[in-house]
Amino acid sequence: MIRRPPRSTPLYSSAASDVYKRQQHDYPHENSQAHSCEVCHSQILGGNSPSELVFDITSYPDKRAVDMDINASCHKCHEDKFQKISDSEHTRVLEQGNRYAPICVDCHGSHNITSPNEPRTKIAEMCSKCHMSVYTTYATSVHGEALAAESNPDVPTCNSCHGSHQVEGPNHVDFRADSVELCGNCHADQNLMDQYGVSTKVFQTYLDDFHGRTVDALHKAGDVKITKATCYDCHGVHNIKPSSDPTSMVHKDNLVKTCGSCHPGANETFTQGSIHVTLDKEDEPILYWISTTYIVLLISVLGGMFLHNVIDLFRKSKIKKLKQLGHIQEEKHGHSLYLRMTVNERIQHATMAISFMILVITGFMLRYPNTWWVSHIRDLSSHVVEYRSWIHRIAAIAMILVSFYHIYYIAFTQRGRELVKDLFPKLKDLTDAIGVAKFNLGFSKLKPKLDRFSYVEKAEYWALVWGTIVMTFTGLLMWIYIDYIGVFSKLDWDIARTIHYYEAWLAFLAIVIWHFYFVIFNPDIYPMSLAWFKGCLLYTSDAADE
Repeated sequence: MIRRPPRSTPLYSSAASDVYKRQQHDYPHENSQAHSCEVCHSQILGGNSPSELVFDITSYPDKRAVDMDINASCHKCHEDKFQKISDSEHTRVLEQGNRYAPICVDCHGSHNITSPNEPRTKIAEMCSKCHMSVYTTYATSVHGEALAAESNPDVPTCNSCHGSHQVEGPNHVDFRADSVELCGNCHADQNLMDQYGVSTKVFQTYLDDFHGRTVDALHKAGDVKITKATCYDCHGVHNIKPSSDPTSMVHKDNLVKTCGSCHPGANETFTQGSIHVTLDKEDEPILYWISTTYIVLLISVLGGMFLHNVIDLFRKSKIKKLKQLGHIQEEKHGHSLYLRMTVNERIQHATMAISFMILVITGFMLRYPNTWWVSHIRDLSSHVVEYRSWIHRIAAIAMILVSFYHIYYIAFTQRGRELVKDLFPKLKDLTDAIGVAKFNLGFSKLKPKLDRFSYVEKAEYWALVWGTIVMTFTGLLMWIYIDYIGVFSKLDWDIARTIHYYEAWLAFLAIVIWHFYFVIFNPDIYPMSLAWFKGCLLYTSDAADE
């Protein structure tokens, strides 16, 4: 039999009812029973007067048992919230046997339930009941100080990052992977950041950097075991402060320690240079001039190649059509097979071509992780994204090795020496280029007879030599940067990365515009020259392009 508590000391009485009437549960509702005392209190006995209700607590071992019972009653009206709570860090702790893990009444109260944003500072103060040390740290951060000063709804508080009901702690499987997106919710919002004089460049430059691109690519591939630096690895979690604050993790005096947490052996040389790098002239003049120079080269060189090929295509297509219509009588010549590439040279070419294509794909996968073609690669296999960096490096090693072998080939074999001799630029190449231009533009009726390797092949070959040297040195510097962190600075790495990026575009587009045209789309040999496969060309006495 349930024993009634003494009437002189009721646990919940009309005083509780007065508090209840001032909170958000006490408002008109189509189901008035949903907000009555009986919904939460299953054991209610009559009081001294009809207006007083007394809750019988004697059937519970302690106050926490009462809270747990009331917490269960919240399911009746808030089932949708409980579905989220089931995947909460608090619920996991509760299920592990800790009965003092936070439940509904701990955060929302019992009779004095109000909206969680009334006031907003209430959220952080509420969390401090269990997480006092974390709250103390947060209160001194740039976010905590702003919240305390204005109770600003734009300032992130505990539930902004950890969630309200589906609470994620730092040990949650998705928390690290999602953390960058959490920071971006505010720091990528141009309108919001403009209100507080904060630049969105900081967040964007992180995404453009190696760390950000790698984290983003792995996250999109479904990998939650991310080891690359996220925002809070450098800026802190609850102790986020401006870089001008001497206690900030990103203050210039603390960078060696901060970087050293991931890069043992980091020194002051390692930290020299901007962390969030832009190509603006005011911020990074060296990187600005490098990028500007390459942009000029890309426009002028590639533009010149494209114009040359368009004119060449138009002229050759016109001549071919006139021959088909019989307006030009085609002379008959003898034909013979000409050995263009030996087996050795074809293997070198294939190794270089395959490694180049892999380098382009895996390199641009990192640079443009959100493009449609990268998403298709992720759909095929997430392991490609996971091992992208090693695939890129293996392809780079293959290219370097075949380049060294080519040096040996042209230095120590007779055919190799003849090859490089015939590929050396001559004055005739200039006159040939001018002569071809005159012929294609209709200023001359005679097309010059070209050597074994025309200015077309020579331009390709020496561009390849130059590009391989530049890409090798900049790529190796970025690769060994971590292993020799006391030698190279962050600025050195940024210079290498900028050159590597633009040189990659220059090489890729040159192959597409220049090389592919002359070996695939050239009307004289379309649909493709098979010299790379068969090694031979069909030679005629007027085969000027060959």
